[in-house]
Amino acid sequence: AMGNSVLKGYDWSRANAASGGVGMLWSVFPGRDKKTKQRVSLFVLQKKDIPRTIRTDQFWEQVVKKDASIMTRLRHPHVLDVKRAPNDERGVLVVVTEPVVCSLANLLGDLRGISGYGLPKDGEDIKYPPHLENIQLTPLDLKNGLRQLVECLDFMHREGKMVHGHVAPCNIWLTPSGHWKLGGFAFASKTQNPLQSIPCNINFGPFEKKAQSQEYIRGIPDFNFAAPEMVIKKRFDSRADIFSLGQVAYHLHTLVSKEAHVKPPKRVESIEVFEDYIQNLHRPLVLDGIPNTLKRHLARMLAVDPSHRPPLKALLSSEYYNDVLLRTLRFLDNLLQTDMKTRVQFLRSLPKVIGLFDEKSAEMKVLPKLVLQWKVGEKPLMLYCLPSILKISERMSKEVFKEKIVPILKAAYKVNTPQFVYVIMTNFTVLIDKCDDAVQQGVLVPLLLQGLESKETRLQQLAMRRIVETANSNKFAYSALKTSIFPRIRKLAKGPGSAPVRAGALDALRNLYELFDKVTIKELVVPAVADAIKFGRSPLLLRSAIKMYQALANTMGPLVTAVDILPKVIPLVMESCLSAEDVKVILNTSQAMLDMVGKARQRQLSDKRTDVDASDLTAALDDTADVGTFSDLLAKEYATTSEPITVAKGPTQLSPPGQSSSGAGLSPLGGQDDMFGMDFFGGGGMAAKETKAAAQPKPKAQPRTQRQPRRQTQPKPKPKPSKPAATADAFDFLGGGG
Repeated sequence: AMGNSVLKGYDWSRANAASGGVGMLWSVFPGRDKKTKQRVSLFVLQKKDIPRTIRTDQFWEQVVKKDASIMTRLRHPHVLDVKRAPNDERGVLVVVTEPVVCSLANLLGDLRGISGYGLPKDGEDIKYPPHLENIQLTPLDLKNGLRQLVECLDFMHREGKMVHGHVAPCNIWLTPSGHWKLGGFAFASKTQNPLQSIPCNINFGPFEKKAQSQEYIRGIPDFNFAAPEMVIKKRFDSRADIFSLGQVAYHLHTLVSKEAHVKPPKRVESIEVFEDYIQNLHRPLVLDGIPNTLKRHLARMLAVDPSHRPPLKALLSSEYYNDVLLRTLRFLDNLLQTDMKTRVQFLRSLPKVIGLFDEKSAEMKVLPKLVLQWKVGEKPLMLYCLPSILKISERMSKEVFKEKIVPILKAAYKVNTPQFVYVIMTNFTVLIDKCDDAVQQGVLVPLLLQGLESKETRLQQLAMRRIVETANSNKFAYSALKTSIFPRIRKLAKGPGSAPVRAGALDALRNLYELFDKVTIKELVVPAVADAIKFGRSPLLLRSAIKMYQALANTMGPLVTAVDILPKVIPLVMESCLSAEDVKVILNTSQAMLDMVGKARQRQLSDKRTDVDASDLTAALDDTADVGTFSDLLAKEYATTSEPITVAKGPTQLSPPGQSSSGAGLSPLGGQDDMFGMDFFGGGGMAAKETKAAAQPKPKAQPRTQRQPRRQTQPKPKPKPSKPAATADAFDFLGGGG
C-alpha cells in the first residue's frame, strides 16, 4: 500500500484497522493529515487482494473505481464524506474520507479485510479486535441510525434519481460521533423514475464450481440483503433499497436483542439457499427480537412483492420513530436549516431532555451538534447551547471534560457577558469537581472574578455564594483563595456599590476568614472590615460588620480584640442611621468583648505572671531566635483559655473603677501596657522583681574566716529595642493573635 503517493501526505498506521465495501475488500486505516493535522480515514484497496476469479480490469473499473467515484460526487449529511478524490497508482486505490471507526459488518462479525481476522462460522463466537470489542449498539443507536439511512435513501431516490442497489452493513460506516454514513455505490444505477424498474445485469449464479463461487460472490451484492426481484427476476427499482434496509434492521436487532432464543440469521451464499430463505422470511418466529412498534412495518418492508412495501416517508411517521429522543436527534441534525427563533426555542427546552439520553448518546450524538452551533459564533445560540453542554458534562470523565468542555469554558470567558457568567455560576458545583488545579486557576477562578466584577447585583451575590460553598468544601487552591479571590471580595466590601452587595461581601468574608492563617487574618482580614465601613455606612452594612467583628474577636482572642477591634466597634454606637435595636446589639457585643478581655487580664494577674524572664525577652526580640520554641514556651508559661463572646440580652455590669475580682486594686480597663503585661518594655518587670526580693528576709551574715576579694558587679546588658512584630508574638498567649 505504500506504493501510492497519496499516503505520503498522512501519518497513518495499520493498527485499529477496519474493513468493508463490496466483498469486504476495502481496508480502512486511521490517519492524520501532516499539514492540517486533521483526522481522516484512509480507504485502501490493492488489486492483488482481489480474488483471482474476479480480478479483471472490468471489475476494477466498473465496480471498484465506480464505487469511489459516485461517493465523491454525491453530497448529503448521511453519505460518507470524501476529503480527497480517489487516486489509483500501481494497482493501489486510495480514498481519503472523514474519520470512521468501522463498518456495521465488522460489528456483525464479518472481519475479513482486517489482518489476523476473518469470517466466523455459523454458531461460532465472534472474536473482535481490541479496538472494536467494546463497541455496543443501543436501541437508540439503531433507531437513529436507521432514521439517517431512511433520510439518505429518500434523498437519493427523489433528488439524486438513483437506486443504491447494495444497502448492506458492509457499506454502512460508523463515525466516532456515532452517526451512520452510507457508502458502497459500486452497484448504484441512475433512473429518472424511482418506481420504474430497470434491468439488473449482475450475475448472481448459479455457478458451476463451488470453489469459484466463493470467490465470485465477493464481487456481487450480499445475498443476505439483496431484494428478491433483483436476484430472481433481474429487474428492480428504488423499492429494492427498502427491502435491503429492512434486512439491515432485522440483522442489527437480532445482534442487540437480549432475548436468549434470538439467534442471528444464517448466512446466505448461493442463489439456491437464497430462494429458500426468501420463502421462509415471513414465518412468525423469524421476527423474534424485533420491537413491537417495528414488527408490522418491518414485515411490509420485507414483502416479496415490491408493491407491498411502504414508502420511505411513511416509515419516519411510524410509531417506531415516535420517540422524544429520536425526534430530538432529528431536530439537531436539521438545526442549521431552521430559523433563529425556532432554534432558540428548541435550545431553551433541550436541557430538560438531556437527562433522558444515556451517557454515551449524549456525548457522542448531542454534544457535537451543540458544539457546531457554538462555533457558528452567534451569541444567542451560544448562550442557549451552554446549559445543555454543561448538563452533558456532568456525566463525563475528567479526561473527556478537559478535552471537550474546557475549550468551551475558555470561549465563554472571552465573551464575558452577564448571561454567560450566570450560566457558569449555576453549574459551578459540577464544574469545580471536573477541573484540575490548572484549569481551576486558569478558567474557573477568572469566571468567578467576572461574576464579582459584574454590575449585576444578583450575579455578584451568586458568585459570592459559589465562592463560599466551594471554599468551605476545600475545593479551592489556597493561593487562589488568598491572592485572587480575597482581594476582589475585599474590594466589593469597601465599595462603591450597593449596600446589599457590600454587606454580602462582609458576610462572605465572615464565612471564609477561618480558612486563612492567623497572621493573614490579623494583617488583611481585620483591616478589611474597617475599610468596608469607612464610607457609605448603612444599617445593613453595619450589621454585617458587627457580626464580622464578633466572629473575629472569638477567633483572635483578647489582645487583637482590645487593640484592633474594640476601638472600631464602640464608635459605631453613635451612628445616626442605626435604630435603637441596632444600638442595643452593638452595646451588648462591645460589652461581651470587654468581658472577655477583662477576664483574660484578671486571670493573668491572679496567676501573678506580669513579667517574663530576661532570657525569654531576649528570645522574643532576637530575629534569629526559634520562633516556634518561644511560642511553645509562652503557651506553657502563660496558658489561658479564652471564652467565646456571647452577646448578653441586657447590658453587662462592669466592676467599679479601681477594683478587680483579684483584689489587686487594678481596673479591668486599666492602661494598655499594664493590661497586657507589656510593662516590662519600660522596666515594670524589673520593679516587680525588686519588690518581690524586698519582701523576702535577708539571710544572716556568715563569719568571715579570711579576706575574700570583692565581687565585681557586671553591667547589665541593654535590652534590644522592641519591634512591633515581636510584641505581638510575645503576647500571643492572650489569644493567639500572632
